[in-house]
Amino acid sequence: MSKSDKSAMPRPLSVDLAHYTKAFKYIASVGDYFEVAQKWTEETFYGHVVEKLVTNLGDGTDGKLLRVLGIGSGSGELELGFLNKLLTKFPKIQNCVVEPSESLLKKYEANIKPEHETGITFDWQNRTFDEFLENQPENSQKVHFISACNFLYYVKDLNEALQTLYDMLAPGGILLAIITADYTGYGKLWRTFPSLGCETAPQDGSQDNASPSHRIDAGYVRDALRQLQIPYHEDGFAGNYKITECFSDEESEEGNLALDFLTHTIRFRDAPSDLFQQVLACIKESCVQRGDERYFQSKNVCFLITKPTESATQ
Repeated sequence: MSKSDKSAMPRPLSVDLAHYTKAFKYIASVGDYFEVAQKWTEETFYGHVVEKLVTNLGDGTDGKLLRVLGIGSGSGELELGFLNKLLTKFPKIQNCVVEPSESLLKKYEANIKPEHETGITFDWQNRTFDEFLENQPENSQKVHFISACNFLYYVKDLNEALQTLYDMLAPGGILLAIITADYTGYGKLWRTFPSLGCETAPQDGSQDNASPSHRIDAGYVRDALRQLQIPYHEDGFAGNYKITECFSDEESEEGNLALDFLTHTIRFRDAPSDLFQQVLACIKESCVQRGDERYFQSKNVCFLITKPTESATQ
């Protein structure tokens, strides 16, 4: 089918977990997200999270068990870095991992090192967050640290999701949510074309009446936290992705996977021609040229939310 014959919007990436996982793995392989996130973990996580948890809860030298929850944990690259830092002060950790992709969960398990097995008990939950909540007892224990990296993009009700996560924290506990900034890269693209990757997107590719769930960025999180009156602290880091193949005249699997993940749309090359060209131009605006290669630049915001200790609320 030629681009001029295309009139219907392809399906959103969220409806095909296998294709989502394949596109995610590809974009991760051509980007430095995990590298810069790990650098942030090395330089910043200890002070923002570990030291604050020690202040709020005391360290684990008395045998205290630190309860950790990972939502949308992926293959564990980020969370294992967090756990390494937490182990320095909390030698006993119970870590519940919630991840709907079986292949990513298996990769997470394969990435575990002996030091993790010594101090950490893992509870593997191969399910969505909603499915996880449905199977939780009413009086389940509160957790001390929640990692929600790249999870909030997919919630149906942002305010409800944030409130739920906050309510799961024990007093003195910390929630870390990482999400794209609203003014660069992904955020700029999704705000310009809000129906990209939306399950209720109009089939003609127009940007009206689109559900906001897929295009959540840091700006929406900021607004939601203010509405919920939940205090937060912000930090962040930038990422770059080599997506030269997206602009090639000749179609390639690599270029298609990159486009699919950037737009959260399956086979975005089959989108209506006008929309395809407009989106490609918008993506190009967020790129820098280095030699013959184009790199898509996007910033990420780290929201750090601490639940007050009981003494602080009295």
